[in-house]
Amino acid sequence: MPLIFAVVFLLLFSGCVLAQDGIHNSLALSLAINHDDGGKTSKRHLQILHDALNEKGCAVAPDGSSSSEHAQLVFDPAPISVVKKHRPDYQLIARARTLDGKLKVRGAILVHAARGIKDISLLKGEWISFVTKESWSGYRLPLELFQKAGINETSNAFYFVGNHIGSVSALLHKDVNVAVVAEPLARRWMEQNKLSIVAVTEEVETGGWWLHKTVPERLAEKCAHAMEALERSQHRSLPAWIDGFVSAR
Repeated sequence: MPLIFAVVFLLLFSGCVLAQDGIHNSLALSLAINHDDGGKTSKRHLQILHDALNEKGCAVAPDGSSSSEHAQLVFDPAPISVVKKHRPDYQLIARARTLDGKLKVRGAILVHAARGIKDISLLKGEWISFVTKESWSGYRLPLELFQKAGINETSNAFYFVGNHIGSVSALLHKDVNVAVVAEPLARRWMEQNKLSIVAVTEEVETGGWWLHKTVPERLAEKCAHAMEALERSQHRSLPAWIDGFVSAR
């Protein structure tokens, strides 16, 4: 009789644990990162971000990244005014803060300082590295400056390297003559590496973290605070010019 009681108890206990796990998993958010503006894409860096968010109270599902079209929690680097239009079912919970502490970012055009170039038009015919064609500071805004100077993919060789660090690295290794990168990062790199900024673009709003409006308010608050608490070493999977986040709640 005691044996039967013990077996029944274990079955009931196991059922409770499974039920609790189910509840926990149902509250864990699916997450997606839009890499249009770069960021490390390895599983290791994604896991570091997942662990940090979970530790700080923003429950994120452990099964990797989801499609940005269906995820509940999404990082999108595009300006918030742009994202609002194509994500009407999402709310902004945290905005990216740049390395110089701003909520707006500009693009910068870099060359080796020894060349003494101050005029964009003198870059005609040169090899230029960009981030991606969807990056605002790493392509879209700088492209406007190049086009005004008569520079395009016909006059110059354009290379898309996928991230800001890669763009600067291509210049340092002399794979290209010109690098386009977010201004806060450009200023961090230029002095030590004897680079100079030829021109900077107009500024645009930084992007940030978007949460689906069906997510409970309490969890939204937790995630906003978790974003504010992230350290730079914990969000390497995001663009390198981001220093941290400011809650938009």
